Amino acid sequence: MINLDLYTIDWTTIGSIATAIAMIIAFRAISVSNKQNRENRNLQILLIRQEQEQKKLDEMVNNILEISHSIKPIDVLDFSSKWIDKVFTTEDRRKLDYMADQDLLNNIRLNIQLIKLKNYPTANILLTRLNTIREIYGQWIRCINPLHVFLESKDKITKEEQAAFMTNIVNQMAATCKKLSPEYTPIISDIYKQRTNIVDIAKDVMNIFESVISSQIQVLKPTFEKELYEFIKKEQERIDCIIEAK
Repeated sequence: MINLDLYTIDWTTIGSIATAIAMIIAFRAISVSNKQNRENRNLQILLIRQEQEQKKLDEMVNNILEISHSIKPIDVLDFSSKWIDKVFTTEDRRKLDYMADQDLLNNIRLNIQLIKLKNYPTANILLTRLNTIREIYGQWIRCINPLHVFLESKDKITKEEQAAFMTNIVNQMAATCKKLSPEYTPIISDIYKQRTNIVDIAKDVMNIFESVISSQIQVLKPTFEKELYEFIKKEQERIDCIIEAK
């Protein structure tokens, strides 16, 4: 039979052992808590990063879609034909003015996007392709808009000024056609040789110009839209995997 004498037990030692055990338990609890806090912080950082990446992608895609949607080959053919046939309404005037303003805005928006995303190589390539399409469309806008203004105000300027104005625009159209579709170079040269009236030359060159511009857009836009789809698909997959990377 064991006889325990409470006066002979070393309570100090037992207290020390109990304190040590409590400290170990507390240390482990703190370690687990710190680990959980670190994981939570890392998760929050990843969530913030994911949100920022998603916002950047959404903003870029929205801008691209708005710009791409405003570039319509049918407008090129429609307004060019109206200028050639001298069939032009007040509503057409307003629409053409809007298209010219929109093209200027699109140019600014694209340049801003290129600056903001300069360290985003895949996006930069895509935006550069869109800018090529916009520049082709913009070249048409910069020619057709002043030509329509010319029809409305030609009685207010001298014949010499009319000729100088028309010659400048026609030369711009001819240069664009030769650059984008060199096969039209001899045809345009023949027009200059066979026509003497600058307005007649402008009409003949416009027939080629509208065809070249609309054809270029019709070829480039579908290719660009396919690349855009693939880009969005890959970027969305990358963004969705950000949380999994933790």
